[in-house]
Amino acid sequence: MRMIMMVLLAGAAAPALAQAPEPPAEAPETRLCLENRTLRAKDISAANGYFARTPQGWWRNTGPSCAAYARDRALATRSTQNSQCRGDVVEVFDPFSRISYGSCLLGDWERVSAPPKN
Repeated sequence: MRMIMMVLLAGAAAPALAQAPEPPAEAPETRLCLENRTLRAKDISAANGYFARTPQGWWRNTGPSCAAYARDRALATRSTQNSQCRGDVVEVFDPFSRISYGSCLLGDWERVSAPPKN
């Protein structure tokens, strides 16, 4: 009798355990600024946004999308500090001709594994 009760209790508890909610995913690490001297590489495109690599890994800027971004273009930060921070404006230009394609607003920096592959 005791064995039958244990089987019934285990059977009743199994659906409750199977439907237990998953723990929330850990929020990605974010920063307000990245220092310009720590930037080792960048990946920018209108489709994917702005990614920067530092000694701590890759970071994605969460600012609004910017049509001026492209792989062959450079960025000039307009800031009073030697950093690229949320709220800063970056000018997008051609590094050879110096033609300006406009400016974009930066958001927070979010750690990512790498930029998306195209």
